[in-house]
Amino acid sequence: MAVPKEYQALFSRWCADRVPGHARASLQIGYSIHGDLVTIVERHPPEFPELNSAWSSTPVAQLRYNDPESGLWRIYQRVDQSWRHYQHPPATMPEPLLAEITSDPKSVFWG
Repeated sequence: MAVPKEYQALFSRWCADRVPGHARASLQIGYSIHGDLVTIVERHPPEFPELNSAWSSTPVAQLRYNDPESGLWRIYQRVDQSWRHYQHPPATMPEPLLAEITSDPKSVFWG
């Protein structure tokens, strides 16, 4: 099941709110959508911009909208280059899961 388009603005706002304006030159939070997956990434500028202008991206969390009958979202954390279900109740909207990523009570999302 594809992620509903109305959530794209929510994800964009959430990502922009994670980084204060003065810090955006050295850090960005972004997301990508592929089918029913929303991957949150942390982006950093190149260490040596004269050699490479591409920013690096590190996956932080993944939200999956993969229960078409109930419309539930689930959260996943990155563990050893793969995704593992994060122990948090599923939600009918992504906001509670984004709040969990923001607060990171188990210190598994933000380095």
